[in-house]
Amino acid sequence: MRNLERRYRTLLRVLPRWYREDREEEMVGIFLAGRGDDLDLEHGWPGWGETGAVLGLAVRTHLAAGAGLTGVPVGAMWRGEVVRALGVIGLLLGVLGVGVSLAGMVYEAGHPELPGRDAVVVVVDLLPAVAFAALLAGKRTLAKSVAFAAAVPGLLAFGPQVGSWLMWQLPALVTFAALCLGFHREAPTPPAGRLAWWGGGALVLGLAGWVVPAAFVVVAALVVLRVVAFVRGDFVLGRALSLFAVLELGPVALLLAGGVRWWVVLVPAVLLVVSAVAPVRKPGFA
Repeated sequence: MRNLERRYRTLLRVLPRWYREDREEEMVGIFLAGRGDDLDLEHGWPGWGETGAVLGLAVRTHLAAGAGLTGVPVGAMWRGEVVRALGVIGLLLGVLGVGVSLAGMVYEAGHPELPGRDAVVVVVDLLPAVAFAALLAGKRTLAKSVAFAAAVPGLLAFGPQVGSWLMWQLPALVTFAALCLGFHREAPTPPAGRLAWWGGGALVLGLAGWVVPAAFVVVAALVVLRVVAFVRGDFVLGRALSLFAVLELGPVALLLAGGVRWWVVLVPAVLLVVSAVAPVRKPGFA
């Protein structure tokens, strides 16, 4: 085996085993076609375009979404659905934040003595709702771009306390990554009608977040949905909520640094742990 072939096979290891077993020899043959020069076969490397194509294929195959995929294992199928659900949960969290922001604007409008918000801040606060609407409309690239723009201020505001910043931003960072990975061009389109209701519910909860700390509202909603997912046998939603519960432990723990008493923080923390470790129904993919 020449070095170039060995390097191609090493690159193909990013693909799942079930896919490599069926397509590896064919793909290596295609890659090596036209590269018969002895010097190239010994010292050449896969091209940047080939590497990018393989990495993109790896995302689609590991998350089981592609028009030409056959013989996909059940595990890969539910993994892709869970990642996409986690990405949607991140957008819903952003919509909840829009509700909090709108409630704050209404309050400030009724109190002229308070300083008004800068127009740029208002626009940035509303971006998560735009990203959510774009995803429902099937505009995936737009949804990702707007979601990233909405996350930029938080990403830049890390300051000297990097650890605290990371704990607070971790849910947004992970769910944004899930959005980008899960909703590639061949992924299924999310059900717009159903998710529109979810978005409305998140917005209403955000309005309540002006009265109660938003972290507590998120925990309460998460626990209720976790129970609903178990009762309905919705494995995808249940597993995605379990992962999100783990991510939310950081922001809840930071409430202690904000002066909230430990016994007040203990209740949502315990609920998050229970939500994370509680059983989920087995997937029922055909």
